[in-house]
Amino acid sequence: MKALLCEGWNGYRGLVYGDTPEPALAPGCVRIAVAYSTVSFGQLLVVAGTYQRKPPLPFVPGTEISGFILEVASDVTGFQAGDRVAASLDWGGYGEQAIATAETVWHVPDGLSLKEAAIIPLTYGTAYAALHWRGHLAAGQTLLVLGAAGGVGLPTVELGKLAGARVIAVGSSQERLRLAQAHGADELLLHTEPGLSRRVKALTSGRGADLVFDPVGGDLFSETLSCTATMGRILVIGFASGTIPQIPANILLVKNIDVIGFNFGTYLGWSPVDERKLHAPALRIMMETLFGLALRGQIKPTSSDCFELADFVSAFEAVEGRRSFGRVLIQVNGE
Repeated sequence: MKALLCEGWNGYRGLVYGDTPEPALAPGCVRIAVAYSTVSFGQLLVVAGTYQRKPPLPFVPGTEISGFILEVASDVTGFQAGDRVAASLDWGGYGEQAIATAETVWHVPDGLSLKEAAIIPLTYGTAYAALHWRGHLAAGQTLLVLGAAGGVGLPTVELGKLAGARVIAVGSSQERLRLAQAHGADELLLHTEPGLSRRVKALTSGRGADLVFDPVGGDLFSETLSCTATMGRILVIGFASGTIPQIPANILLVKNIDVIGFNFGTYLGWSPVDERKLHAPALRIMMETLFGLALRGQIKPTSSDCFELADFVSAFEAVEGRRSFGRVLIQVNGE
C-alpha cells in the first residue's frame, strides 16, 4: 500500500512516501480503508521524536482518520466490512490501510461526510472532554479560548457556546478572529496587541475568566494567569508556542486557581498504562453526542486545507506555519 513511513526522528521532511506492506490485523482490531486523515501540531512532534510517546521505528504516523471497514478480527462484534467509521489510532493513519482497536472506532451516521467525520474523534473529542470532563464548564460562565481558530480552538468555541458559556476568543489576526466569531465567539481579542489580561478583565467587569482553554502555553499562559477569576480554572492542553510555562504557585494560592492538565490520550490508551477499555463506554457516548451535533449543524467541522497523501509536506507546512483554519486534512482514498 502507499503510505508515509517514519524511519527516524527527522521531522516531517524526513518522512518517506512510497510502498509499504499492509499492516497485520491483530485480535480486537479492525482494518480500515483510510479516506481522510488529520494533521495536527502533535504529529509534528511525533515525527520529530519530541512527543511524550514514541512509536517503534519504522512506523506510519497519523492518529485520527475516517474511512470504510475492510476486515474485522474474529473476536470483534458490532462492526462489519463496509461500515463507515471514524477512529483514533495508536499510529498508521497516513497509509491507505490502517488498524484500529475496536474500542476507539465509531460508526459515522448517514448524512455526515467522511471528510467532516475525520475531524471529530481527536479534535472535537479533545475540546469536549477538556471542557466537560476536566474543566466542568457551566452555563453562564466565561470561557477564554486561546488559539481560537486553530484545530482544537474552533471546536472549543463551538462547544463552549453550546454549553451556555460566554466565549472570549483570542487569535493572531482579524481574519482568524472573524472565523471564531462565525463559530459562536462572543468577544474577540488579538493576542498580538499588548495588555491581553487587562482587556479580558475589562470585558468581565474586572472578574476575569472562569475557565481558560490553553493549547498555546508560553507568554500567553502568564497573561491568562493574571486574568483568571478567583476560583477559576486553566486547562493546559498543549504548548504550540514551543515554550512550556513555569507556574508561580503563589498566584494559585492567592486566587484559589486550579491549573488542570489535560491529555486526551489518557482515554485512548496512549498512557504507560493502557486504559482504553476502561474509558470506551464514556468515549462512545461522547462520540455519539458529537456526531449528532454535527448532523444537526450545531457544530461545523472545519478544514481550510486538504492535501493528497503525496503532498504531505504542504500539509505539515500549513500546520507549522499556522496558515490553516480548523484542522488540516490529508485525503488518502476519499469517500
